[in-house]
Amino acid sequence: MSDGRRTGRAPRAVLALLTVTFVAFVAIGAAASADAHDVLVSTNPANGAQVSRVPPTVTLRFDQTVLGLGTEVVVTGPSGPVQVGKAGVVDNTVTERLQPGAPAGRYTVEWRVTSVDGHPVSGTFAFTARAAGVGQAAPSTATSGTASSSGSTTGSSTGSSVPWFLVAASALLVVLGGAAAAWSRRHSASARRRQ
Repeated sequence: MSDGRRTGRAPRAVLALLTVTFVAFVAIGAAASADAHDVLVSTNPANGAQVSRVPPTVTLRFDQTVLGLGTEVVVTGPSGPVQVGKAGVVDNTVTERLQPGAPAGRYTVEWRVTSVDGHPVSGTFAFTARAAGVGQAAPSTATSGTASSSGSTTGSSTGSSVPWFLVAASALLVVLGGAAAAWSRRHSASARRRQ
């Protein structure tokens, strides 16, 4: 009788342990995942800055490495978009070239990068140039890129990929559940043999 009670209690204890382990794993994974998105640390020109003339490039620096795939920077001024070619990505720095001779005025920079965790992050910032950029203005056909970010000033992430910690926690739960079921069957058979 006592063997039967002990066998009944053991699977419940194992299931309780599995539940606690799963919850802890998910909580730790969620915290790690939240920290994985890249954060914009600084820009050149700085947000809201007034610069003497339109710079030749715009630079964005992030707290972590940026993935090149999906990275896009659109710089729009009084005469429309002035970025030239694709943005360059080196480690945590993204650089976008601007048209020579771009006119004085207010510029809005819309950016989107792919975080180190694979999720896109986007935002905007602005600066004002008191004089045109150095060099002659390029013809309007030389502009490239289209605005694709949402205009949000804070990082946002989208995507449907399942976070790694949920996959790992699910796999762990399946393995531990299988082990608990096998242990329960073995002890039940052992208890029946003793009767």
